[in-house]
Amino acid sequence: MIDFLYSIPAGVLLVAVLVAAIALTGLGQLLVHRWLAGKDFVGHNEVGGIIIAVSGAIYAVILGFLTIMAWEHFQEARMITVMEANADIDVWHNAVGLPPAIREQVRSKMMEYATIMVEKEWPLMKHGGFDAKAAWIGMEAFDAAGMFTPANSAESNAQSATLQYLTTIHDAGQRRRTINSEGGLSWFEWTVLLVGALCIICFCWLFGVRNRRTHLVMTASVVTMIGSILVLLFELQYPYRSDIGVGPVAWQGAVAHMHQMMVGDMMNMRMQ
Repeated sequence: MIDFLYSIPAGVLLVAVLVAAIALTGLGQLLVHRWLAGKDFVGHNEVGGIIIAVSGAIYAVILGFLTIMAWEHFQEARMITVMEANADIDVWHNAVGLPPAIREQVRSKMMEYATIMVEKEWPLMKHGGFDAKAAWIGMEAFDAAGMFTPANSAESNAQSATLQYLTTIHDAGQRRRTINSEGGLSWFEWTVLLVGALCIICFCWLFGVRNRRTHLVMTASVVTMIGSILVLLFELQYPYRSDIGVGPVAWQGAVAHMHQMMVGDMMNMRMQ
């Protein structure tokens, strides 16, 4: 079910949810007023207004708090992706001071790692999965850079910097990104949000407006606001699965940069 919902473009999902929610709540309002025909809804507006103001404020605090949490989670995912991609490029550059055979091995692993991120890892992450090969590539680069004895200070400095950025890749990519991708809202949190939304909408039904169409428009406005934020929260909770989530743009840039350094306009720079 989750995969199906995330396969729908965010804009289409928003429109579908709002249309369905407005239609159902509008129908519910008409049925309630028909069922309680003759009741003085207008006479209870003053008391009802106080109740919905308090209830709405409580719900707004909860909804706003969870939305901010999801947004920070989303921003962290973006930062982790950029950090990991930049570290991959830094490993490629700092390997210049390593012995030729080791340098070529480390650089080829970094290009392979970046390519896997674009071609395999991100498509799998759209469905909550990962490519296990990426971790092995990172460890192979660690072994290549760390298992030799530097012959001079240049090799020692290059080895130290390379291992530092490889550690960043390991920590950001194979640990923080993995944990971050699983940080969605729990079923209990969604239940609280949906129950709260239902209570606010039911309060809207109990108000009285002399013009029925005006009342329907007012209720539809409330539903539109709540529904839009809930859809936004849904799209933000899994940063790598959403249609508006974090894409492999940073990794595509890393692949292009390393390719340019090897065979493009920058290949004549002293990188070997």
